[in-house]
Amino acid sequence: MSMPSFPKNGADMTREEALTMIIACIAMEELALSHILNAGGEHLQFILGTLPGTSSQDVLAAHKSITALIEAVTHNQMLLKNKLDHVLEFVPHPPEPSQPAFPSQPPDPSQPAFPSQPPSPSPPQQTAPYVPICPPPYPVPYPAPAPVPYRVPPCEKSALQLAGQKMLWKPDTQLLWRQRSRSGRDICWDRSVPRQIRLAPRKTYVVQYTLNVCAMSPAGGTGIILLRQSPCGAFADTQPLCVPLERLSHGPRTLHHIAVLHPCTNNCCAADLSLVLNAQVPLCVERAEMDIVEL
Repeated sequence: MSMPSFPKNGADMTREEALTMIIACIAMEELALSHILNAGGEHLQFILGTLPGTSSQDVLAAHKSITALIEAVTHNQMLLKNKLDHVLEFVPHPPEPSQPAFPSQPPDPSQPAFPSQPPSPSPPQQTAPYVPICPPPYPVPYPAPAPVPYRVPPCEKSALQLAGQKMLWKPDTQLLWRQRSRSGRDICWDRSVPRQIRLAPRKTYVVQYTLNVCAMSPAGGTGIILLRQSPCGAFADTQPLCVPLERLSHGPRTLHHIAVLHPCTNNCCAADLSLVLNAQVPLCVERAEMDIVEL
């Protein structure tokens, strides 16, 4: 399957063409997710049906891998649905068909509405041309047009898109962010505190971030990137992203991670979320993006 690409004259697209392009991109992402699920199902069938001498530990490991795959696809599906809901708000509705206000010919009261047999031919008669009757002038009451049905806008969820700055990310420090776009009021980002994102309690969020980083010097061991909440306990802990530092020593690498923040019922105060590095050497951040969507 070939990769989608924008047309050469993409800057000259109209609004309708741009919306169509976005919907087509969402459809391509949905198709890619379906191929991923199909590949996971075939992988599981191959392990259960054709491999001789498969132990229970191998089956459990395969089941755990497929479960993680389905969870990641589900998170992407939620993000695609949120994106499609926002796009459909700007798609214009087709106009309703108009009907003529007055008939072109007057009705004949002598003719039945549904004749049982065709009328007998009559000799031609000289009649005056029909002139339509104009509506009476004001202030005689005139029937008002039918009201246009009110379209209820969809319930808008909070969403925030952040972009990271090119910087040297030192261990035990928070990554700097700047706002790209946002909707809703339950996710807050303050320019004066660019390292933290304020989340409302008792709600569930999907956090997705992509980092393009490299190590400043050759190093070994494992680096850990974690979502830190302050104060702790507002949301359930999420799994961190563990990266071998040796891979980052040979050039920039792209890291991608998705996590779901589930609220804890025993905490009612808001929490500040930040991305923290736990490693032996600093990392050079060339590009960083984070999306936070309320479910």
